[in-house]
Amino acid sequence: MKLALVAAAVAVVAVPGAGARSEPSLRLLGVSSPVISPNGSGVNDVLRVHVAAPAGSVLGLRAYVWGGRLVGWKRVRTGVTVSGGTTLTWDGTTSTGHALADGTYIVTVCSEHPGRLLPAEGVPRPGLAEASVRRPPWRRSGCLREPRVIRVERLAAFVDSTRSFEPGTVAPLVVSADRGESSTSVREDCRGSAVAYLEFPEGTIPSGKSPGLYHFVVRDPAGDAFQAPVVVRDARRLDRPLPHTALVVWPYLTWRAYSAYDADLNGIPDSWYQFWRQRRVSLRGPLLRGGVEDDHKAVAPFSRWLCSRSVRTQHVTDVELGRLPLSTLKRYAAIVFPGHSEYYEPATYDLLMRYRDEGGNLVFLQANPFYRQVRLDREHNAIVMTDYDAREGRSDFAIAGVGYDGCCFPHARAAPYAAATGRDYERVRWLFRGTGIGPGDRFGVAASESDRIDPELTPRDHVVAGRAIIAGKRGVINAALVWSHAGRGSSFATGNYTFMRMNKGLTSKLLDNVWRKLVG
Repeated sequence: MKLALVAAAVAVVAVPGAGARSEPSLRLLGVSSPVISPNGSGVNDVLRVHVAAPAGSVLGLRAYVWGGRLVGWKRVRTGVTVSGGTTLTWDGTTSTGHALADGTYIVTVCSEHPGRLLPAEGVPRPGLAEASVRRPPWRRSGCLREPRVIRVERLAAFVDSTRSFEPGTVAPLVVSADRGESSTSVREDCRGSAVAYLEFPEGTIPSGKSPGLYHFVVRDPAGDAFQAPVVVRDARRLDRPLPHTALVVWPYLTWRAYSAYDADLNGIPDSWYQFWRQRRVSLRGPLLRGGVEDDHKAVAPFSRWLCSRSVRTQHVTDVELGRLPLSTLKRYAAIVFPGHSEYYEPATYDLLMRYRDEGGNLVFLQANPFYRQVRLDREHNAIVMTDYDAREGRSDFAIAGVGYDGCCFPHARAAPYAAATGRDYERVRWLFRGTGIGPGDRFGVAASESDRIDPELTPRDHVVAGRAIIAGKRGVINAALVWSHAGRGSSFATGNYTFMRMNKGLTSKLLDNVWRKLVG
């Protein structure tokens, strides 16, 4: 059954003030389905839009897709027209035959001459996206008053849960496929290119699997494939880890924040990255595109490193982390964040600060950790960004030692780190053991998002083990590799989004040293 069928049949974009105008000559009678899967399987391959129009009318089907917060809605030229007919058929392609990506589209029908763009509605707001919403391009005098939101969905899947699962258990995997025909496999991320597909009943975590991040891989007879991440934890009780065990935390909240899924079917993906006024992101639905989390490429090397080492780890999501008691966390030698842990719940931040100050170690392997606060909205099964600027005294610099400085510069501007010198180098000599990196030597590369220290907020007892200076779009961007002490514990942060990808041999040795120092 299609994921979008719930209430989708009444998903209509309202046009304020429509009742004040005269009865239109062009009216929508209905659509064949709110969801189409144009994959040639013979099931819901095409959309049929039925309208009432004056005899002999030349009609065209228009589709619009959300182009992001800097663009708003933009037109997709479908090339679909009829002369004298009242049914228009669309197979989810452009006028040149290009297959459109899965997602939601605003679909309307217009006369041969679509007429003028109608006046804007609502309060003026800055930005191209806001202007597009106030005065949508499909709201024209010669078009339907009631366009429809149509979901193109060839195949989709997701684990309907915010938690981790033990081997041998069944995760609530939700699959959308034509006639329900699909097969499910489990991909072992740590094997890198040597991907293994193991056939099991849908949603089953195979027994005997090591803890870590895995992906369900769903395939249908038409050849479509879709993935869904699932965190697999060790069968041992969370409050009974063996000595020298690290708790690895996967950033479920950030995965959802970056997803482009349109759960409320308004044509705009549910993410504040798409529309600034939007603050709620659904916890239910596939991660678009393809089901792979946004930071997958950046974190995959960690999974491969983990697979190649005999280290003890337990794995949970960040949602689970915030609900563990401090007494449980204190049983772990370190808490490791391999992914892009940008979003956090305030209570989780406070818990981690207590853990570190009372002797725990925190490890952040990507940039931009603990940057924005969110809260879980259980009533709507969603997360909500609660603030965008104020952090109620919870500083990313204070918990990680570094904080966001800049991002999104061309890769050609990426710069190498320069190792510390003098006394600073001596304090972090353990980090460079076996790497051949001496005082002041250049090593690796800092790219993408990068973090710096702050003299006022970074713990006073800290060492910048390596620093990269990058020419950004609007000045210099700093990337700082930092080890800091606070209370009886410590934090280690790479200060860079692509740290695990900068050099396989080098990063593995650096991570070996971090593990030896902070986990044991």
